[in-house]
Amino acid sequence: MASLPLIVDGVPSVAPIRRLPPLPLAIVAVVSVWALVFEVPRFAGLVSANAGANDFRLFYIAAEAGLRWGWSHMYDPHLLDVLSARLGEGEDIKSAYTYANPPLVAWIAVPLTALPLGVAFHVWAALNIAALVAAWWLAAPGRGFARVTVLLASLAIWPMVYALERGQPVLLVFAFAIGAWWMASRNRQVEAGILLALGCAIKPQDLVLLPIVFVLCGFKRAALWWLFASTVLWAIFAFVIGADGLGTYLGILAWVQTNPQHLADTYAILVGPGAATIASAALVALTLVAVWRQRRSWDIAFALGLLGTVMAGVHVHEYDYVGLVVAGWMVLRHPNSAVELTWIGLGVITVQVLSVGNRLPVLLWQPIWLAVVVFGSQSRAIAYLKSTRYRESNDELTSDEHRLLVS
Repeated sequence: MASLPLIVDGVPSVAPIRRLPPLPLAIVAVVSVWALVFEVPRFAGLVSANAGANDFRLFYIAAEAGLRWGWSHMYDPHLLDVLSARLGEGEDIKSAYTYANPPLVAWIAVPLTALPLGVAFHVWAALNIAALVAAWWLAAPGRGFARVTVLLASLAIWPMVYALERGQPVLLVFAFAIGAWWMASRNRQVEAGILLALGCAIKPQDLVLLPIVFVLCGFKRAALWWLFASTVLWAIFAFVIGADGLGTYLGILAWVQTNPQHLADTYAILVGPGAATIASAALVALTLVAVWRQRRSWDIAFALGLLGTVMAGVHVHEYDYVGLVVAGWMVLRHPNSAVELTWIGLGVITVQVLSVGNRLPVLLWQPIWLAVVVFGSQSRAIAYLKSTRYRESNDELTSDEHRLLVS
C-alpha cells in the first residue's frame, strides 16, 4: 500500500492510498459479475418454467422409488417413468436420461422428496453452491480481490453454470476431492482417503485417476483408506439394494453406455468410437507419466490428475469440465509465465464455446495444457535449483534434483 504526505493541523502526516487491482483482474471481475447478473434470473426463469427439465428430477424420482417400493427398485426404468410422468412435463426415461449414479446421490436427495420439486431443486442448487464455496475457501489462489475474482469467474464459467442448471452433483464431487487434497497436504491421510471415497461414490468417472495420483505422490495411506472406505460404501450399497437391484444397476450402466450421446464430449468425436478406448488408455498413460514427473509438487500433480481424468473419460458431459476449473485453481496457486496464463485464458474461451455445442477447441486445448503445465513447472524448478538462494541453503543435491538438472 503506497502513502502520500498530508498536512494535518500544520503537522505532516502520512495517509495510505489504496492501490487499484490490476486492470486484467478488474476486467475479469466485471465480466464475471455481469455474466452472473444475466445468469441468476435466467436460472430462476428456467426453474419456474419447468422445475423438472433437468437431471435433478432423476435423483428425486430415484429417491421416491426407493422410499415407495424398496431400494432394489430405484433403478427400474419403468417405475422411474411412472414417477416422472406424475411430475408433469419432462423427458421420458431412456438410455440418455435415466438414473445411473451410485445409490448415494438418491440417498442425499431423500430429505428433499418432502418438498415440491421446484423448491427441492432450489435447495439442491444451494447445497451445490455451498460445496463450491467451501472448495474455493480451501483451494482458491490469490488473496483479497484476486481471490474473490476467482470465485466470481468460477461461478460464471459455462461448465459451472450448466452443472447448476442441470442439477448435477459435480460441485459436491469436487468439493470432496478438494477436501481430500487439503487433508493430504496436511498429512491427514485417513480423512483424505475417506473424503476421496465419498466423492467417488457420487460420480466415480470424475475422479477416477486421483487414487493413483495419491500413490504416485507418496500418500499411500490415503489411497489405502480410499480403497477401504470405497469397499465399505459399495458393500453397503449392495446390501441395501440387494442382488436384484445390483443386477438392474449393472444393466442400466450397460444400457446407458450404448447411447452415443455420452461420447459427444470425448475424443471419440475425433478418432471414432472404436479407437476411443485406445486413445483414452494413451491419455491415461501420458497423464500418469506427467504426474510422476511432478510428484514433488502436490498442487500440480493433483491438477494433472483432474485434467487427465477429463481428457481420458469415456463418459463425459459439459458439466464434467468443472474438473478443469478446479485444476486451474491448483495451477494458479503457483507462479505462472505469460505463456501459461495466456493458455489458461484460451482454455476459458474453449469451455465457454461448449455452450454453443462446439467441443473441438477444448479437446485440442487439453493435451497442450498438460504439456504447458509440466514443462512450465519443470522450468521453474530447474531455475530454482540453479539459484543462489537454493545453493546457499543446500550443500548437496538429492538424486531427484540431480536428475532434474541433467535431464
